[in-house]
Amino acid sequence: MVQTAAAVCYDARMASQPGEGLDATHREPLHLAGGAGLVFAALYLAHVVLQSPGPADGSVITVTAYFSERRFELLLSEALNGIGLIVLVLFLAGLVGLLRQAGEHVGATAVLVSGTAFVALGLVSTAAETALVRVAAIGERAAVLMLFELQSTIPVVFAISAFTGTIALALLRTQQLPRWLGVAGLGASAVFLMGAVLSIFGTAEGESLPLGPALFLAWMLVLCIGLLRADG
Repeated sequence: MVQTAAAVCYDARMASQPGEGLDATHREPLHLAGGAGLVFAALYLAHVVLQSPGPADGSVITVTAYFSERRFELLLSEALNGIGLIVLVLFLAGLVGLLRQAGEHVGATAVLVSGTAFVALGLVSTAAETALVRVAAIGERAAVLMLFELQSTIPVVFAISAFTGTIALALLRTQQLPRWLGVAGLGASAVFLMGAVLSIFGTAEGESLPLGPALFLAWMLVLCIGLLRADG
């Protein structure tokens, strides 16, 4: 009886430690989410680097020249971004599965919905910018301006804010990873939301600001490394 009680206490203590006491069923989604997330982060980094530095201003002449002169780099960046978003689906599958195994069904649903919105809007943005590069090559300035405005106003940053925030809240509720990681995710989500709101009023460029992609990339890297290390 004493041994049984001690075993129960030990199991409870192990379960309360982030990432400890996980069986093979939990390790599989951890590895899937962590590995796919790192691949996505690498592809996203390549996408951001190839996109830099961006047009000097939003005038149709500048935009047309920029997208014409950097045609190959920009098309390659969009191809890598598209592949990365498909890989992100695997990240979602692993993370949502892990949250459901932990009994966090509401959080899992929120992550799934926000992640799906992020992937969908990201693919729309990729399609718009690909079309923009092709139209710029033939000098259709009216179409260039229209596509540039469309691509700039697709609310990807709102989706990133929701995606980051729902993951952070779910992590805080399940305590499967260190608490500071969830708190950091909420802080990053607030920064993304502020940038998205300011971009509507033309006082910020949202995702095109260096801070936004760098912060999102850093958080994804830390999150995925944490997931891979969580199986102890």
